[in-house]
Amino acid sequence: MKKRFAVTFLSIFFISGCGIFETRQPQPPQQGRTDFLPPASPNIVIQNLVNSIADRNVDNYISCLSDTSFGGRSFSFVPPADVYNQYRSIFLNWDKNSERAYFNNLTSQSSNSSSSALILSSANLTYQGSDSAIYNANYTLLWPNKVPGYPQQAHGNLQFSLGIDRNQNWSIYRWVDSRVGDSLTWSEMKARFSQ
Repeated sequence: MKKRFAVTFLSIFFISGCGIFETRQPQPPQQGRTDFLPPASPNIVIQNLVNSIADRNVDNYISCLSDTSFGGRSFSFVPPADVYNQYRSIFLNWDKNSERAYFNNLTSQSSNSSSSALILSSANLTYQGSDSAIYNANYTLLWPNKVPGYPQQAHGNLQFSLGIDRNQNWSIYRWVDSRVGDSLTWSEMKARFSQ
């Protein structure tokens, strides 16, 4: 009798749909928002850069720049001549570590309630063979910060030289910033927030 009761109870238990043996959908991992795509083309690098600024994600921003440890070329940044002359000590040895420091400082001095954005226009991409390309565009960088009286945006023209590394990933190895009109340039924003 006890045996029959146990078998009946177990049968009802399994038929009732308790679900202990059913597979369920895994929960997504808890992490910050990221839109970084494998950089399989120059256009993806540019989109990753735009996304990293919108997300204020320093790791994704730095990942858009060339890395010599993966066989990429050494990264260089060229500000407009007048900005270089004014901030020579800052830009003399500018490298990826400088980019990281600037981006972190800018992020730390920004309002959490406001949005940042990189808006590109009049863009042109020209391949220089199968392993390099030149990207040229006018830019507007919108980045509200908490520094009293300091501009919240920069304007200019950028030219990226992009190359491919041994992992077949594209990245920016040379960045030339040019002034357009008398607006604050991205270089000036980098100089201000690198200190």
